[in-house]
Amino acid sequence: MCMATSAAFLPDTLKQQVAGLRLSSIEIQHCFPALPTPLQTASGSLDVAPLITVGLHTSCGIVGESYLFSPNQSLIPALSEATKAVFEVVRGDPCLPEDITDKILQNFKLFGGTGILTMAMAAIDMAAWDVVGKALGQPLYRVLGGKTTQVQSYESSGLGIGDLATIKQQAQQFVQAGNTTMKLRLGYATLADDLKALEMFAQVFGPSVQVMVDYNQGLTPTEALTRCRAIDGHGLLWIEEPIHAELLEDTATLQAALKTPLQIGENLWSPTEVERALRLSACQYIMPDVGKIGGVTQWLRAAKVADAYGVKVSSHLYPEISCHLLAAIPNAHLLEYADWTANQFSGHTKPANNRLNLPQRPGFGLSHSAV
Repeated sequence: MCMATSAAFLPDTLKQQVAGLRLSSIEIQHCFPALPTPLQTASGSLDVAPLITVGLHTSCGIVGESYLFSPNQSLIPALSEATKAVFEVVRGDPCLPEDITDKILQNFKLFGGTGILTMAMAAIDMAAWDVVGKALGQPLYRVLGGKTTQVQSYESSGLGIGDLATIKQQAQQFVQAGNTTMKLRLGYATLADDLKALEMFAQVFGPSVQVMVDYNQGLTPTEALTRCRAIDGHGLLWIEEPIHAELLEDTATLQAALKTPLQIGENLWSPTEVERALRLSACQYIMPDVGKIGGVTQWLRAAKVADAYGVKVSSHLYPEISCHLLAAIPNAHLLEYADWTANQFSGHTKPANNRLNLPQRPGFGLSHSAV
C-alpha cells in the first residue's frame, strides 16, 4: 500500500499505517466559474471566481487536488507559474505536507514568504494533504483527529453593497434554508447608508437573524472609529476588517474602543503574523485564509497559536477545504460559506440550518469537477 504522512498533525495511530510516497508531477488549469450570486464590496466587485485548480501527481498514482482563488483575474497566470516554480523545489520528495511546507519556506527565505509565493506553497500543501487523505482512505478531518460530522457555518453568499430590496430578498432565501447567521457587507458612501442597511435587517428579521458585517478594509482608521462606534450597539457578531489589514496597531486601538469583537485574519500571511495580531489584541476573533496563509499546515499552526491565546478561529472562503480544518481543532468558531465555487466542484456542499455536513469521501472530496 502506497501512503504518505506528516509527523506533526497525523495521529500516532495512523502513522504506523503509512509508507513512502513521492511527488512526481503537477497539473494546473485556469477556471473562471460564474458566481451564483455576484458580489459588490467596499473594495471591489466579483462576477466570476478566478481559480487555478491543481492536480498533484504521486509515484503510486494517487492525485491530490486543491485550488487557489484570486479576486483579481489578471493574476491567475502569475499564480499558476509561481505554483509550477515552487513545485520544482519539492519534485521527487516524499509527500509529507509539513516537510514540504518547511522546505519551500527555507528555499525561498531570501525572496520572502508572503503573497503569491505563499499562495503557491498553499496550493501544493493542500494537494499534498489531499493525497494523505486519499492514501489513508479517510476524509481529511478524520485523518487530523476530528470527530464531529458537522461544523457551524454562516452565509456569506451575496449580501453585498447595493439595493436594499435585493439584499432583503437574498437574506430571506438564506432564512428559508434555516441559515439565520449571515454576513452583510458595509462601506456605503455614507454612514447613514450603512445604518439603513442594518436597520432594514432589524426591522425585517428582528433577533431571529444574527449578523456580522465586513468593511473589506474600506475605511481609514479615523473613518473606522466613527462608523464602528455608530454600529457598536447593534448586536453584531463581529465587525470584519474595517481598515487595511497591515495596520495591526491601529486595529488594536480600534478594538479597544469597541464592545463589538473585531474579526481579522484573511490577509495575514503566516502564523507569525497571526501571533503578532493576537499579541497586540488587534481582534477578538481570527479567521485565517487557507490559501493565503500557506495551506493546511500553516493554517493548523495558526489555529494552535490562536488556541494558546484563547481565541476562536473561523475560516475564510475555501469551504470545501476549510470545513475539514475547523472540524479538527478545539477552538473552532464558524465556517464562512460562500457559493463562489459551487459551479466548479461537484464536491461542493451547501449548509442548512447554520451547519455544513462534512464530506465523507477520502481527502477533501474534490475529486470531480462540476464543469
